[in-house]
Amino acid sequence: MNNQELRELVNPVFNTAKSCVQLNAAAGDQDAQRLLDALGFPPFGAQMSKKPVPKELHEQVKKLFPAYTILIETRFQAMNRLIEHRKDRQIVDLPCGYTSRGIRLSRQGRAYYGCDLPAVIDAMVPAVESIIGKSESITYHAVDATNYGSLENALPENSRNLLVTTEGLLMYFVQSELEEVFSNIHRLLQKHGGSWVITDRAYFLHDKEVVAATLNNNPTLTAMYAAVTNRAAATTADVKFNDSVFFDPDEEKVREFIRKMGFDLHEICMADYLPDPIASLKGTPGAELAVRDVFQKMMFWELTVAEDTAAKPVDINLPFQAVSELKGGVFHVSIQGRMDTITAPELLRQFQNAGGEIKAIHVDVSRMVYVSSAGLRVLLMMYKSLENKDCFEMTGVNNEVREILETTGFDEFLLKK
Repeated sequence: MNNQELRELVNPVFNTAKSCVQLNAAAGDQDAQRLLDALGFPPFGAQMSKKPVPKELHEQVKKLFPAYTILIETRFQAMNRLIEHRKDRQIVDLPCGYTSRGIRLSRQGRAYYGCDLPAVIDAMVPAVESIIGKSESITYHAVDATNYGSLENALPENSRNLLVTTEGLLMYFVQSELEEVFSNIHRLLQKHGGSWVITDRAYFLHDKEVVAATLNNNPTLTAMYAAVTNRAAATTADVKFNDSVFFDPDEEKVREFIRKMGFDLHEICMADYLPDPIASLKGTPGAELAVRDVFQKMMFWELTVAEDTAAKPVDINLPFQAVSELKGGVFHVSIQGRMDTITAPELLRQFQNAGGEIKAIHVDVSRMVYVSSAGLRVLLMMYKSLENKDCFEMTGVNNEVREILETTGFDEFLLKK
């Protein structure tokens, strides 16, 4: 199994990012179309056109296209316009996804750091270089947002006045991961200065209103959109969505969490940064007006480090290592350091290449300091591979790892009662 296949098994969520470049291209963004071609991705809707779909259903689905493009176009273009207003800022795009933002900013000479999972970056680097050539100011970096070291390594030591941008990221994290991400970005801003701008809460609260306005409040189409979207997203990502306090309906709980993590919150109306016109709604002025009304309620959340926040302690993490052997049908592995999206594929590789029948598994995690959902996914795959699940044993579980297992529900499978 090659690196790409291993990464997809460990964290399939990056597949959801492909629709961003497809939809931005469909909305008429020329840079997105160039990138789509360079990446070799098909246009949005190409798969549906290959399937034998009844004509009436095909026409109904075609009417949903503006609902898909509107959410991606407004999020991407509004953030672009906000970035362009902050001319003195260095951009940390987390995640950068398969978007053309770096190409756009290259024409402006801006410092841009596109950060995403290794699978995305491996595709983006050659694709973007084929369009703009190599650039010192526009660079791409493989990171895991829960891993501070990977984020810090993406930035030059002398980086200052950052604008960290986040679109469509936080909904994929469970609570323990969310806290890691907030802590990591807090540390980045303490060191380099700047702020963090998030769109995820605004779309969580109002995306259904945006879709309804786009579809002229047609109940049949809005119900169809919801059914198709939920099924496609769940299948592609293989994760729970919005499973943290950041997406709690209780606004005060969210704000309290932000204060607890050491941030001050400032709101910016997204309607002020929408493109004019909105390409997805071309020829439908009534729908565009209705959408703009919804965006009056939608806010960028800009977070800055609170003045009274103490410096975050620097973690001294052991480098990741997985040492394994197959002996007498038992796969023994000792894990050291952090197991996340960047490091978990190595454990999966060793397990798949063990070279014999595995009847039992023993995992020593006494030197493992953190495990993300990607790492848990690998451990669960190992557990499920056993005919007798009682032959899976994990030892040396410290309090931090145990808490992650318990809050995610993985203790039910991976820890013996």
